[in-house]
Amino acid sequence: MIRAHLATFPPRRRIMRRLVEAILPQVDHLFVVLNGYEDIPGFLRKSGKVTAVVPDRDVKDAGKFWFQPAPEDIVFAIDDDIGYPPDYVARTLDLIGPMGFQGHVFGYQGNAWATDGTARPVWHNFLFRQELSEVRGVSVIGTGTLCARGDAIAPLSEIEPFAGACDYAYGHWLHRNAILPWVLPRPAEWLTNDLPHNLRKSSLFVTVARARRPEHMAHLHAFAHDWPHANRRFDEYHATAF
Repeated sequence: MIRAHLATFPPRRRIMRRLVEAILPQVDHLFVVLNGYEDIPGFLRKSGKVTAVVPDRDVKDAGKFWFQPAPEDIVFAIDDDIGYPPDYVARTLDLIGPMGFQGHVFGYQGNAWATDGTARPVWHNFLFRQELSEVRGVSVIGTGTLCARGDAIAPLSEIEPFAGACDYAYGHWLHRNAILPWVLPRPAEWLTNDLPHNLRKSSLFVTVARARRPEHMAHLHAFAHDWPHANRRFDEYHATAF
């Protein structure tokens, strides 16, 4: 099964609906966690391809890990503030095809802690809106553009303690399980930032990431500086890793 996982909350109902219309034709099933909702919107209930739940607590972005997939499923974790093109799923799977999912997860947003060959290690940022010409290893992968096999999706119990910063929790879990994250090539603006200006103050980047909470930073530094493939090309790394 090709499935998409989404977590959202009421102020984003309008852009969530637009996202559902874009992604639903591309997958076999969409799983939605509705943080803070009182009931399930009608446009979700009427589709046989959607499973939605109102959780008993606010799990924030960790809701993308609420539903546990079968090991062989293909999971696209998505965000309601990103614009996904009509060929998003098909193109992503075509790009991954020659590399395979064994021991890897993929996406379009990530950060790599690595040297550039001439200096001390620094953060290299691969933003989903920007052009990238080759597959690159990252230390932290953004779960809003994640594609992984079901057996590389962490259980909710591993992610929820760091709700609001689930990329760090997922990166730590990947590191412990020796699964390498990679960012995929794409043209500029193939993926778009669709968060309206009036909702920017409610984003997790503003409400959580900017706060740089000590427990989140400690979790990040526990794994992010220890990736042998960070900022290396996929083909280069695999040519020299064995």
